[in-house]
Formats: sequence, structure tokens, C-alpha cells
Amino acid sequence: MKLIFYFFSIYPLKIGFFLCNLLFKLIPNFLLKTLVPFKTTKKNIEIAFPDLTDIETFNLSKESYKETIKSFYETLFVWSRNEAKIIEETKRINNRFLFSSAENSNGLIVFAVHNRSIDFLLRWMSSQRQHTSLYKVIKFKKINKFVKNFREEGGNTMVETRIGGVKSIMSALKNNQMTCMASDQVPADGLGKYSTFFGHECFSFSLAPSLARKTNKPILMAHLTYNEGLGHVMSFKKPNKKIYDENGVDIMNNEMETEIRKSPKEYSWEYKKFRKLPDGPKDLYKG
Repeated sequence: MKLIFYFFSIYPLKIGFFLCNLLFKLIPNFLLKTLVPFKTTKKNIEIAFPDLTDIETFNLSKESYKETIKSFYETLFVWSRNEAKIIEETKRINNRFLFSSAENSNGLIVFAVHNRSIDFLLRWMSSQRQHTSLYKVIKFKKINKFVKNFREEGGNTMVETRIGGVKSIMSALKNNQMTCMASDQVPADGLGKYSTFFGHECFSFSLAPSLARKTNKPILMAHLTYNEGLGHVMSFKKPNKKIYDENGVDIMNNEMETEIRKSPKEYSWEYKKFRKLPDGPKDLYKG
């Protein structure tokens, strides 16, 4: 399986991105508009940035979808390389001291913004410290088995996104381990609450602030960006202390939104983030 992924990501990342840019230019706009992921991306950007003109919305959607294709290449690249290569590809780390301080002897909660390839970010963090983290099962069994085994290399533990998995993470934190999770996707019932995100009350993944409040363990936000002249940049940030309060999910969403606004094209808008709203249409993504 790893050989197959290597074949489809054989070029270095910089060359791979260049080829992705070239191929993307060959896709005509009329065809792009028929693709479901692009439609979802455009709808999300319309919801998140209502002040943009139609042309601005379409152009940002195109740029975002292009970055999504490049992040897919990143993921294939990560799945077929060792962790040393990912460390090499990480050209800058902002606020690393937050991640590698004396708190390494304590439990640590890391919530990630779904920028670019989550597997790239997770692979780098796995190279620094073992973790017990949530894992969403992939429908294709062979790929699911490969990805789970890949993420568990080095002694990491992946648990499914359900109550039993949450209990495992709670136990790991009490034993001073680390846990990582992408916290901006729509959670399963029982793992979220309604909170404001880009001006809309939507069902939000509340596990990270909930764990912080219950365990009083340190919590950080992590996100990955790509600088054209430099390469991949890993950043860590300590969120507002109010994230430990009852409404900590509001703080978490606000912290993530602030980072997303800095480079909205790099965010994974192809997920149906606003599909669970307390009021309004049942499905904003139809039509």
C-alpha cells in the first residue's frame, strides 16, 4: 500500500504542488462548478464570508479547492515517507516552546485547525511525543487498516470517535500522555454543542475544551500552513484561558476562526461544517 501511495506522490512536495497548479489550470470553470466538493466549498465560503462579491467568492473557492488538491498530495506524500522526511519538510515551527516545554511531563491536549493535510501535522507531532487520539474510521477497509497502523507507528494509540474512545483519552491524559484532535468538523451526537463559528450557531466539536476543563491539563491550538518561499510552517498557540470555562467551545471556535481568516484558501472548506444548525433549512448544501 505504501508503495502505491509513493507512486502517486513520487515528486518532492514543491514540484508536486507546481504540477497540481498546472493541472488545475486545465479544469474549465463549467466543469469545476459540477463537482460536489467544489459546490460545498463555495457554499461554505458564501456562508462564512457573506460580504464578498460573487466573483470574489468564486475566485476564493477556486483557490481553496486547488489547495485541497495539493493537501491530498501532501497526505499521500506523508503516508509513503518516514517521519524524518516530514521533520525535514517542516521548515519553521512557531512557538515550539509551548509544545516542547517542561509540560512534556504533563498531559497535553492539542486541537488542530483543519488546514492542509492533518496527517502531515499529526506525523510531525508523533515524531516528538507519543499520543492517544481520536480516529474516524475510513469506509474502505484496506485504506482504513493502513492509515490506522500508520498513525499508530512509534507507540501511538488511535481510538474511534465514540464514547469508549473518549474514555481512553481521558485515561491517557490522567497518565500524563498527549492527545490530538481536529476540532472543527461536525461531531457525532453527544460529542458536541452549538456554538458560533463565522457568525452562525452550528454544532461544534466540544471535546477538547471539555477535556481541558475536566482534567485541568494544558491545551494548545496547532495549525499547518505553507509559505511559497519557505515551505511548511507548524504553529502552536496557547488559547484564551476562558477555554477552561463551561463555554470553552466558544473560545476554541473563536481561536480557530481567527487563524482561518489569515489564510482562508488553506482551510478545508469541502466539509459540510454548517449542516447542523439549530434553526433554518435542514440542508444548506442541497441545490
